[in-house]
Amino acid sequence: MKKHFLIIVLCLTYGIANAQTFTLDSCKKLTIINNKKIIEARLKVHESEQVKKQAVTKYFPHVSGGFVAMKADDYLFTEQIPEANLPVYDGNPANIATANQFAYFPGMDINLLDYANIGYIAAVQPVYMGGQIRNGNKLAELGIDITKHKLILSEEEALIITEERYWTLISLTEKMNTILSYEVLLNKLHDDVSVSYKAGLIGKADLLKVELKQNELQSDKLKLQNGIDMVGMALCQNMGIDYLPTVKFEKENLKLAFDETVFLNPDTIIQDRQEIQMLKKAIIAEGLQKKLVRGETLPQLALGVQGLYLDMMEDQSTHGLAFVTLNVPISGWWEGSHKMKEHQIKIDIAQNRLEETGELMVLQIEKAHKDLVESHFQIDIAKKTLEQVEEHLKVTEDNYNAGLIGTSDMLEAQAMYQKAEDNYTDSLCNSKIRLAHFRKVTVTLDN
Repeated sequence: MKKHFLIIVLCLTYGIANAQTFTLDSCKKLTIINNKKIIEARLKVHESEQVKKQAVTKYFPHVSGGFVAMKADDYLFTEQIPEANLPVYDGNPANIATANQFAYFPGMDINLLDYANIGYIAAVQPVYMGGQIRNGNKLAELGIDITKHKLILSEEEALIITEERYWTLISLTEKMNTILSYEVLLNKLHDDVSVSYKAGLIGKADLLKVELKQNELQSDKLKLQNGIDMVGMALCQNMGIDYLPTVKFEKENLKLAFDETVFLNPDTIIQDRQEIQMLKKAIIAEGLQKKLVRGETLPQLALGVQGLYLDMMEDQSTHGLAFVTLNVPISGWWEGSHKMKEHQIKIDIAQNRLEETGELMVLQIEKAHKDLVESHFQIDIAKKTLEQVEEHLKVTEDNYNAGLIGTSDMLEAQAMYQKAEDNYTDSLCNSKIRLAHFRKVTVTLDN
């Protein structure tokens, strides 16, 4: 028993020591560091940088080398010279045909090439490749820029999710505090009703109404706690940390200041949006692709040198040579013309997509602005409603204590107050979320 008690104490001590409290700012910082989608986007940037380094190597000579060793089971070239009497040459070519002296030649076998060792090394320097190397490097550099835009976009999207879940969690936590306060009032009302029922002043129906409300409240508490846990888990996942019951999220100031002057001309704002910049560079990329295709139809010139090592027929030798290659893709001109037209169509499609996206973003900014203004209007309404319901609850309590109204009226007034307080909290947190969306679409998001 003592052992179990010691384990429990140690676990509680460890939990308290490792309890963490996060502010909205610390949540955002952890999101930037640990979010899986941001990490993937960051790796994509590194990947595109490696592609760029690969493209740079095309400017340098292409060096290759190799070695071939061959051993045959028999000679590859064999020849037999038969025996013969050969005329003796006396120095005068005219006498060979009428020579009267001969020398006997016994014949011989000629066997050649039963092995060969060949080594080579070659370097080819491209001189003119139709602009393919230059445009390929530009395309690789553009790829880095596009992946960086995607990284920023991933950060913005992850931060929005963090802020949405953070304020949702704060809203649910505030609702839990409201329920706990309501529970205190309900328990006090239950005590008062129980005394009145035992004294015979009221019927059992009034007591049952309060107890039913208490049961309903316990069910609401369980549902709300499950919601808090799930949103907390989702928030921690987006932040890239493990969720623990000891993790707490500090309530930020819900007061919201909104300056109408931050709203600029949407047509100007969208030019700084990552999506627009990516689409503009996509048009440039299609143009470079078209140039690459055009380069494939142009002559290609290269200079090269090669060294050879030969070992065959009992002889070893080395040789060096220089060469020029000129490739004219005559049959590729027809195909290339159609490929260039294809890429021109893709350029037109990308341009059309850019214009459409710009129009949709203007609508998006207008909507975000209206949503934000509306959220402030809802705060004012919710605040006035809460003040009115609070006054109504106070009057109802006075009337109930004076015996002028029954338990049902008191329960109804308390429920109205709980709902009004929840609506006010929701309107504040919703306004924070709307502000975050507004800042994102107007490129004023604070990372």
